[in-house]
Parts: sequence; C-alpha cells; structure tokens
Amino acid sequence: MRKVLREVIRADLRTAHFGLGIVIVASVIMAFLVGPAAGALLAGAFGALFLGALGVMFIRGIRGPDARRRAYLFTFGWANWV
Repeated sequence: MRKVLREVIRADLRTAHFGLGIVIVASVIMAFLVGPAAGALLAGAFGALFLGALGVMFIRGIRGPDARRRAYLFTFGWANWV
C-alpha cells in the first residue's frame, strides 16, 4: 500500500520547477492586482515552507544537495495536480 501511495504522489524536478513557476506568476499577479505586500506574502509563505522542509531534512540527518532537492520537491512538487 505504501509503495502504491508513493508512486501516486511522486514528483520529479521538472514538476517542481513548474510549481515554482506557478508560484512566481501568482505572486506577480497578486502584487499587481492586490498590492505588493500580498505578492510578497505569497512568495514568503512558500519560502518559509521550503525552509521548514529543509530544517526537517537536517533534523532527519539528510544533508547537502539531497536535502535541498527533497525540500524543493516537497514544497513545489504539488504541480502534478495542476
């Protein structure tokens, strides 16, 4: 069951890059329509999520590029469902 679930929610770097692009575009649109603070808030929320995920990776003992990749995939890999 866990293996099937992992396959369903698996994200790759291409998908995560797409998710990052969506966040950037959404932040710019919010900055123009609502105000610069709203765009910065959205971008900052995803930045905080990335840093939190990176902190969890360090606590789990994962270091270096692998920790950054895993945190990046966790933060922006949701683009699979867009």
